[in-house]
Amino acid sequence: MNSIVNPEAVRSLAEQNNLTAMFSSGAIAQMELRRYSDGDAVCSVGDRLESMFILVQGKLKIHTLLPNGKSMLVRFARPMSVIGDVELLRQYPVKNEVVSVGDSLLLVAGRKLLLKEFEDNTALLRFLVGELSHKLYTLGQTSAMNVLYPVENRFASYLMSLFSDNTGAQRVEEIRTSSLTETADLLGTSYRHLNRVVRRLIEEGIIERRRGRLIVLDEERLAMLANGNLYE
Repeated sequence: MNSIVNPEAVRSLAEQNNLTAMFSSGAIAQMELRRYSDGDAVCSVGDRLESMFILVQGKLKIHTLLPNGKSMLVRFARPMSVIGDVELLRQYPVKNEVVSVGDSLLLVAGRKLLLKEFEDNTALLRFLVGELSHKLYTLGQTSAMNVLYPVENRFASYLMSLFSDNTGAQRVEEIRTSSLTETADLLGTSYRHLNRVVRRLIEEGIIERRRGRLIVLDEERLAMLANGNLYE
């Protein structure tokens, strides 16, 4: 993670993402800009956050840690997703792992700054209520997917969520076959089961294994398997 000292960049990103409609100019001027590289942790289970993070560029992967030590995917976050809003008021400890997928830019606003903004900023309050509603909705959807859908459909949803805003060149770099063990954990299945699913999708010409990476060949058929369900 790198902290970028560039007030003009903060102002520009705030304008591009319509944050100027939700925050006062004074609040935006006090925000910090951070760049996270692929795999960098934005926050981890047990952290006590003193700030709220607003994703303005890139993508984040959010997963929860289970008592048995395994992980389960919650969703992918895209701009303008917020991290830390659930923990903000009551200062709850963080319950999920949040990591960057590729390079990401986040604006960081301190807790004291936000509490001051809440006093008479109804636009910001409406925005955060909307974010919380989205998180509740997607959590229910993700839970149902992980319990009710076969691994083949969950893996298709995972791939569609991972690649939905990327170019073909980026897709080659996104998922390596060496990471299938981690992916299996995130989807609540075994590596052997997921590997059988991968082989079947390769035989059907939907994906291809090339130089240790998986590439989507037939996005339309993959989308049919996902059936409109995404981890978002």
